[in-house]
Amino acid sequence: MKFQKIVAPTITELFERQMQGVILSGQVPPGEKLPTEAELAESMNISKSAVHAGIKNLERMGFVRIVPRHGIYVCDWAEFGNVDTLISVLKYQGGKLDKGTAASLLETRTAVEGLAARLFISRCTNADILALRSIINDFRAEAQVKPRADVDKLAELACSFHRYICVKSGNNVIPLIVNGFHDVNMALWTLWIRQVGPRAAGDVLDELLYYITTGNSDGAVGFYGENANEFLSKI
Repeated sequence: MKFQKIVAPTITELFERQMQGVILSGQVPPGEKLPTEAELAESMNISKSAVHAGIKNLERMGFVRIVPRHGIYVCDWAEFGNVDTLISVLKYQGGKLDKGTAASLLETRTAVEGLAARLFISRCTNADILALRSIINDFRAEAQVKPRADVDKLAELACSFHRYICVKSGNNVIPLIVNGFHDVNMALWTLWIRQVGPRAAGDVLDELLYYITTGNSDGAVGFYGENANEFLSKI
């Protein structure tokens, strides 16, 4: 049996988590000025260097804004954040997505992966079809594992199915966007598979492959949207 290494978080990471917690919980609202780095270090009993590094990371993720000679201010992370911010929010919520965030993610995914599907269908080869069929076969095999299928493994397989389409779409930017959202997408896939069940999830992948095999890009894109709306209605 292979065990993964256990890596303890650094003081800077622990500082960032605590600051994200007070910001995301609303204890410190957007626009409010934070204590100085020296004051934060003293109150938390950590080094100034750890606080400084943590504040810089929080600024990069849009949680705070550093105004020279004025201080550190809390930001509206939804306005100034990025993908890393979204991942931090997801971790803060224990890997669970609220309906508003899920809706926004599904809209984005439908737009990006819908475009990827159109491009992929226009150029896919028999080898591509076989590669996607192989992923579905692996998905089906895992779904039948007794007494219970590994949902995380199924989510990774579902994610790899769609990632393959994005990589082979011929658009070099789409895979980068999808890879950036990997952790968030995994949360969505896991939730979806638990919602519909492993067998039904495999059927969805099969139906999407049918649209691809028959060259029906409109059908594939419409299918993306239908499944997204159905998924969201059950959250």
